Amino acid sequence: MRHIRGKQDENPPSFFTVKISPIDPLPQDSFICNYGVDTLTEGATSDLHYHDCDEWWIIINGRALVSDSVEAFEAGPGDMVFTPMGETHKIEALTMITVAWFEGSLKGQKRKGHLHHDTKEIEKLY
Repeated sequence: MRHIRGKQDENPPSFFTVKISPIDPLPQDSFICNYGVDTLTEGATSDLHYHDCDEWWIIINGRALVSDSVEAFEAGPGDMVFTPMGETHKIEALTMITVAWFEGSLKGQKRKGHLHHDTKEIEKLY
């Protein structure tokens, strides 16, 4: 998992080059297969999961503890987290957070959504 620290832009853009609403299909040549914006209340934790695609998250506001099987780190506003395909991970809201996420092209078995290993085996990693 890679954590990229956010950088404040002195002159943030005031425009969108394109806005796709949730009901619009993504362009066929897009490298993104899914996206969303989620808000988690303080203390909420995602399930321990992995994907058949790469995933990027951008923390919009709040603070989160992000974990994989090797490390855990705190992320905050403007930070980006990259999780490669197959890497087990979870996010815990340390405060109320809003996260924008993007999933890349499906690979391998090309299954959508959160995928899970045997819970007993994966719990040994944490």
